Amino acid sequence: MKGSIQVKNGYLYGVITYTDEAGKPKHKWISTGLKERGNRKAAKDILDKAMEEFEQQQQESREKIDRRKSPDRVDKSEATMLFADYCEKYIDSIKDKLAPETFYNYKVHYVKVFREYFNRRKLRLIDITETELKEFYDYCKTVRGVGNTSLKHYNNVLRPALRQAYKNKLIPDNPFDFLEPIRRDKYAISFYDKNEMKKLFEAIRGHKLEIPFLLAAYYGFRRSEVLGLRWSAVDFDHKLISINHKMLVVDRKVYLTDQLKTKTSNRTLPLIPAIEEALLRHREKIEENKQFYGDTYDTRYLDYVCVEENGKIIYPDHMTKEFADLLKKNGLKHIRLHDLRHSCASNMLASGVQMKEIQEWLGHSNFSTTADVYSHLDFSAKIKAAKTIASVYDEPQQPKEQAPDMDIFAAAIKEMQELGIEKLEDYIAYKEQTQKKKPIQM
Repeated sequence: MKGSIQVKNGYLYGVITYTDEAGKPKHKWISTGLKERGNRKAAKDILDKAMEEFEQQQQESREKIDRRKSPDRVDKSEATMLFADYCEKYIDSIKDKLAPETFYNYKVHYVKVFREYFNRRKLRLIDITETELKEFYDYCKTVRGVGNTSLKHYNNVLRPALRQAYKNKLIPDNPFDFLEPIRRDKYAISFYDKNEMKKLFEAIRGHKLEIPFLLAAYYGFRRSEVLGLRWSAVDFDHKLISINHKMLVVDRKVYLTDQLKTKTSNRTLPLIPAIEEALLRHREKIEENKQFYGDTYDTRYLDYVCVEENGKIIYPDHMTKEFADLLKKNGLKHIRLHDLRHSCASNMLASGVQMKEIQEWLGHSNFSTTADVYSHLDFSAKIKAAKTIASVYDEPQQPKEQAPDMDIFAAAIKEMQELGIEKLEDYIAYKEQTQKKKPIQM
């Protein structure tokens, strides 16, 4: 094993040259983060440390590979299969257990990434160690530019595939047992506040996709849930609306299914009066369209709420494009269609709705999902906590008639988003600092 310092784009890199199990030379690049001029000694120190760690990892890997070659424990017919091919074979074996869109993503997109990394390096199932998986993560982050969320998705295939290989005694251990869990990515969500939503509703009024947009905005329904909503799921008598069906397009094929994202995605909610009125008007419009189009009206989707004027199904990508065009045409701030779901949740939080209720409204399977995304926006919970601790220490309480205006908190949430501030404490510190800088009024 040898090491050298190389220059790339004005920066210094360490290169470790070594031979693999088959005796073929390989190179591992180490980013030092140092510019070329005057930093070679520091870069050499980084390289020396990296080589020491790499040698230790290689020794551990060689020991594991030697164990995996043990003929009494390993069935070489599959153990020596290229790892990406093995993953694809595993995906095919669980096809009947997967939703169509999940199988398509695994088979087409994930396998492509696996082939790009593992097969190009001719790594077999027997060769995969925790070191190889870590290097795959590094490759995905540095070369493909993906985050932890995508890595967690890839692991939905890699983990069970390797678990199955271990169960079938193709490998003596599961490399995932030695890996640390991948943390969730934290990202700043985009949403519209109450005033922005009012402007959006004005722009939506009369649009050909008014109903789909209203359902996404008022209820935070997912796109597939909106387009899969059926008239049989709307109970005008008891004022209820249910999500129990979805529509999606996978590889240009339309799938209409009762299999939702999670069990808790099946939910029944109150029928909001504004939505009830809009749906009734929409149903009358559909009857007029049937008369106008006559025999050319598509009768395959009669029970579906969101259809084109001629009765045909609305495609998801078309809905997304129409929403983007609507915002641009009316000079509104750009957000994604899915951000209407975030807008719904954020405005509920700003109005004092509890996080648990929002979880049930959105159909999240776990409370942690809701909390991870929206906890830093939950001003109402922080206000309640502040009042509680104040009462414990017998501090004067604010009269009920002077309860905090939730519009103030909605404005604060928006400002935090614009400033890129995630924590309430950081926002308060920022406001205090800006107040200090203001000139004193004489």
